[in-house]
Amino acid sequence: MLGFYTSNARGGLIRDLAPKPGLGGINNPDIRLSFHRDVPANIVGADCEPDGFLLLAARGDPGHQAKTLVCSNRALAARLAPLELAALRRSPIRAECVRSGTGDVSPYGMPFYAVEGPEDDPKITLFYIPAHREFTHRIVSDDPETQAAYDHAVEIASEICDEVDLQAGDLLVINNARCNHGRTPFTPRLDGTDRWLLKTFVSASGWRRPSQMGEDSDANRNRRLAWPGLLQR
Repeated sequence: MLGFYTSNARGGLIRDLAPKPGLGGINNPDIRLSFHRDVPANIVGADCEPDGFLLLAARGDPGHQAKTLVCSNRALAARLAPLELAALRRSPIRAECVRSGTGDVSPYGMPFYAVEGPEDDPKITLFYIPAHREFTHRIVSDDPETQAAYDHAVEIASEICDEVDLQAGDLLVINNARCNHGRTPFTPRLDGTDRWLLKTFVSASGWRRPSQMGEDSDANRNRRLAWPGLLQR
């Protein structure tokens, strides 16, 4: 099954990704999109995580600045120390949004464990909320060792990731369960030649990938994707 969630305002089969300077979100070319998995179930709920997604380049970045960053969870786990992996399994992390005008803090989604699943096939969740005019985000843990391990994981992901310069006609398929991804900042020309990607989520639907969390129940296999409301006021 392809497509975005019908209850999402951005819904439909395909989403256009093109530079829109000055706006918040993933279409802002001026910011680096840090590593994350799209709509992770352990943050937003079990009925919304896509198995993967496709990025098709209708146009590439003519300046070759915009790179899609892809980091394997297995490669990332191999670079983390055993004590760091233990800390990321032991204590939860949470995403918070800090409102620009008041400084008020709002939880975003649910607290989550950054490392779950078996040691030889870990599910690692890094998370990122794109810049927005109304708030900034932070990823925090009450456990200092877990906080330090998470921050180090993000640093390592930047060091070992693959950088993909998508150009016209290129198609990138990303496994959303076993990879985290991001994007480098770039300077758009705004003359009709800028990077233009077409994105769609993929759900295995009738055939589901084996769960790393031991949750291959009939209910999960037949689940319907639904877009969650996350930012709590």
